[in-house]
Amino acid sequence: MGYAKVSVTIPQELYEGIKDFSAKNGVKLSHLVAEALSDKLRKIKEEVLLDQINRVYDDPEVSREQRFMAESIATSTDVEELPW
Repeated sequence: MGYAKVSVTIPQELYEGIKDFSAKNGVKLSHLVAEALSDKLRKIKEEVLLDQINRVYDDPEVSREQRFMAESIATSTDVEELPW
C-alpha cells in the first residue's frame, strides 16, 4: 500500500489533544489520524448501506412479500418445544 501526504487544518485544541495522546501512548500521529479517518469512512459506508437497506424495506411491495414468506414458513413449519 502506498502513502500520500495531506495537509489539513484542524482546531488547535484538537491538534494538541491528539499530539499529547500520541506522545503518551507511543503512537505516531500520522497513524492515529489515518486510523481515525479509516474508522470514520467505514462508519459512513455502513450508514449508506443501512440507508439503502431501509429504503428497500420501506417499499410496500417488499414488505408484503416478506410478510407473506414469514407467514408461509410459520404455518408450514412444525416446531416442537425443546426441553431446556
